[in-house]
Amino acid sequence: MEFAVIGAGAVGMLMACLLKDAGADVKVVAHSKEQADLINEQGIKKDRAFYMVEAQTGLEGIPEDAILLLAVKYDALEELLAALNVHCSKNPIVFLQNGMMHLDYLKGMPQPNIAAGSVEHGVLKTGANEIRHTGDGVVKFALLRGEERFFLPLLQLRALKSEWHDDADRMLFRKVLLNSIINPLTALMGIKNGELLVNPSAYELLKDLYTELYRAFPEIEDLLPFEEVTALCASTAENTSSMLSDRLEGRKMELDTIVLYTLQRAPAELPLLKAFYHILKSAEV
Repeated sequence: MEFAVIGAGAVGMLMACLLKDAGADVKVVAHSKEQADLINEQGIKKDRAFYMVEAQTGLEGIPEDAILLLAVKYDALEELLAALNVHCSKNPIVFLQNGMMHLDYLKGMPQPNIAAGSVEHGVLKTGANEIRHTGDGVVKFALLRGEERFFLPLLQLRALKSEWHDDADRMLFRKVLLNSIINPLTALMGIKNGELLVNPSAYELLKDLYTELYRAFPEIEDLLPFEEVTALCASTAENTSSMLSDRLEGRKMELDTIVLYTLQRAPAELPLLKAFYHILKSAEV
């Protein structure tokens, strides 16, 4: 079975390395020819290891039964899906985006088998073909449309730590809630995950935001207990959240697909989260 990772950012390059570690046949579709050439010449450097992966910039030559893992940011999806719908209309597709707004694209996609993935690893892009694996974890999958059997090759890779979940909404919304708590706070204050626990004022905001989300989504107590939030902050203490990383690098933050989605889904007002959203939006502008 072949795999193609579309997107050569931090998550895309990590997935390519994890798949290579598991013995899979994988190629990467990069945005630029310069990056694809660099990966073809030097491979992908993950920490101290190099992974020789074939890279290209277009969708040509990808078999129609290859599993495609979409690892681009939400804002790049519309253009990518237009190309995929022409060239890869039969391939099994796995969305790896943060947030949940990308699920709106499902109704316009011709691919019969589509899944969602949640990459629960820590990873930082440090160069055009270099990443630093900052936290080991699992990759979770759940079916969005079609048949589970088309995604079994991912689960059969023993060296790839993966889980299959029967409820895609529950799997994805748990991560949305987690990202809605950690990402805006770290991006606003310019701090690493662990500082949310040791900085007294930051910790108060962490608790207040969790309480506000609990009032709107009582299921969070079962879905994402506060102890799990603090445990994750502790285990990723030295990590820079993706939202803070985007802000520091001058990239557009994933505010809409994470925070705005949560605000729109909530049955009640979330004044604290709404304030964080607009502060970060104004800073981004």
